[in-house]
Amino acid sequence: MIRRACIWAVLLAAAPALAAETPLPVANPGFEGTYTPLPTGGPVTGATAPGWDHNSGYGDTTTVYTRDTTNPHGGSACQLITVKAVRDGNLQLLQGLTVKAGTIVTIGAWLRGAPGAVAHLVVQGGAPSYPQIAGTDFPVQAGWKRITAQGYVTQDDDAAIIISLNAPGTICIDDVTISTRPGKLAPTLGFGPISASFFGVHVSNFQFTRLRNPRFAPPYVPVGQSPSTLTGTMAYDWEDNSAWADVTVNYHPDRTPVPGGSGAQAVDIAAIRDGRQQFAQRLGVLPGLEYVFTAKLRGTPGLPVEMYVQNSQAPYQGYASQWITDLGPEWKTYTVRGGVGQTGLVNLTFASDQVGSYSVADVQFTRADGKPAPPGVRFPPPGFGTLRLWDSDTTWARLEPEPGKWQFGLLDRFVAARSPGQEVILTLGQSPTWASSDPSRETFYGAGATAPPKNLADWTNYIKVVAKRYKGRIKYYEVWNEPNDPTFYSGTVAQIAELTRTASEALKAVDPDAKLITAPAYSPGYLDQYLATGAAQYADIIGYHAYATPPEEAARQLANVRLVLAKRLLTAKPLWDTEGGSGNAETPPAVAKTYMARKYLVDLAFGAANFGWYGWGSATPYAVGTTEFDTRVQTPAAKAFAVVRGWLLGAALTSVRIDKAGSWRLALDLPGGSKGLVLWNPKATTRFSLPAAFRAGTLHDVDGETSKLAANALDLTYAPVMVSTP
Repeated sequence: MIRRACIWAVLLAAAPALAAETPLPVANPGFEGTYTPLPTGGPVTGATAPGWDHNSGYGDTTTVYTRDTTNPHGGSACQLITVKAVRDGNLQLLQGLTVKAGTIVTIGAWLRGAPGAVAHLVVQGGAPSYPQIAGTDFPVQAGWKRITAQGYVTQDDDAAIIISLNAPGTICIDDVTISTRPGKLAPTLGFGPISASFFGVHVSNFQFTRLRNPRFAPPYVPVGQSPSTLTGTMAYDWEDNSAWADVTVNYHPDRTPVPGGSGAQAVDIAAIRDGRQQFAQRLGVLPGLEYVFTAKLRGTPGLPVEMYVQNSQAPYQGYASQWITDLGPEWKTYTVRGGVGQTGLVNLTFASDQVGSYSVADVQFTRADGKPAPPGVRFPPPGFGTLRLWDSDTTWARLEPEPGKWQFGLLDRFVAARSPGQEVILTLGQSPTWASSDPSRETFYGAGATAPPKNLADWTNYIKVVAKRYKGRIKYYEVWNEPNDPTFYSGTVAQIAELTRTASEALKAVDPDAKLITAPAYSPGYLDQYLATGAAQYADIIGYHAYATPPEEAARQLANVRLVLAKRLLTAKPLWDTEGGSGNAETPPAVAKTYMARKYLVDLAFGAANFGWYGWGSATPYAVGTTEFDTRVQTPAAKAFAVVRGWLLGAALTSVRIDKAGSWRLALDLPGGSKGLVLWNPKATTRFSLPAAFRAGTLHDVDGETSKLAANALDLTYAPVMVSTP
């Protein structure tokens, strides 16, 4: 990690902290007047306040707007919004405005509503990227509460105030204000040396490197997945893959004795309305080899069941398949044989498109010569100093699926596989069904997983058991993942603050040397509400997540976070961006490698003492690691990472400048006494005149190539380069 001084020595503000606020005009901020009726017969009905508009064309919701006079915050009315259904996108009530570069904008509004709804209040920039300039996520309550958010404006823009809901719920909004004050985006300088712990990565694919629970041993855990027509319990490490279809399926153990003593998974298919039922396990293997997939099955006579090996990613090529049509009450062994093609991540799947029951036992997967299937996902190399475990099947729900029945095998493997010096960040949370305060809430992570535990004693025991087992081997613990997102957390801000406090007490009681990271939001406004509870006093590090395309947009996000830290007097706490990325599945490899390099550089320049790229491997659109087609081959981005790490490791960041042409320059004191300049321009090819000290130096590119400089100027592009002095 960079010395703590890098976090608090230089704060963002270019303007005085007490600069005067200038109100910006808002049409009808109090939602008064004669409301405008909306067309009848459509999914969005009712009436909106003058000066405000709804963006129904953006999404597909069933929404009713109402003039509410029963309990306005001020004046005679407020805007009541009831979202009954969200089929695509979200509900948006908005108003346009103009913002100016070089200012900090502050948005405020009074909200109340039915508890359970999460409202989003943002100032959003215009096309083409619609960046969030300022914003907050607010779990509404029955009484009125004022919420605020602020952020930097980096260019003149036709922006919009937007109030939105992503899920069914009811809110009232009143008395909106917006103001600005001078304040230009500025970096947070670091004082090196930059250590290996700055270079983090999210790692999850390693769990797929071998067949897991092939004999269907307990515990059996609730299916916990929408839709509600998927019910029952499933053997640990297996999953239903039928959520895309419209089926009614119940899972449960089959107690019929299996030759050899194996357990068995029963699958009861009550209805197939569309698609098919699928029961599977993902596995990483090396492509280009032939494999043998065997299993014992029994079931309803005549029920056709397909047993197959399939690419786990689009376009989901099938590699080997057999239709089983002779099921009966007795166990029988079936075999599928075939070569795995262009990807090393496959699904071993059992499926049927008809009503009936079947059971599976004693699964095996080997090479054609009978040898064990080799791993198909490489563990991150030692260049990464921190490894964050998330989407790695190491949540609380996976570690303790039943009270006191611990499943540490996979986490043990993760911890044992790291290279010397690599530190682990374990993300805590995702409640087991038995411990959840809302076990009926079904998500991808399991029934009840997103809800806080109903009993803090269970949470405390979980942390103490884990901390004791991994004392001296896991150094960093993160309270939860992205608490502002209901996909991961459905509790309140007060509850996540209490989980932070109790996690700290439990952790420090067992392992005083361990470090606690606050639950990392990706909304500065939510972070502000979280820190306002005092939760940060129990943590060693402030966590945050910054995804940004292009990577330079992360500068604004991190600058906005530092505004929150300054407001809450927390600038002395290290700031870690434990998960983020740039680009998507369509980003060309030549661009992806520059995105990866620039994201680490931007995070360094704007005060993150750690950045964890999402992720290592080939299963995510942000992957840095192995190629999609052969997991033995590193991507260009992975190779570029090693190069950029070589530039930065042990160096000291001494200055950062973004000039009028949009060129970035990071000045470094390099180990050994030489100087370095890291240069790029994300917008256009730009001629850059080298300072005199660098004109006889060496040019280093992200591919690892070096050359002596023969001219006094360079053409900067979106690909970073480093120039070092002789």
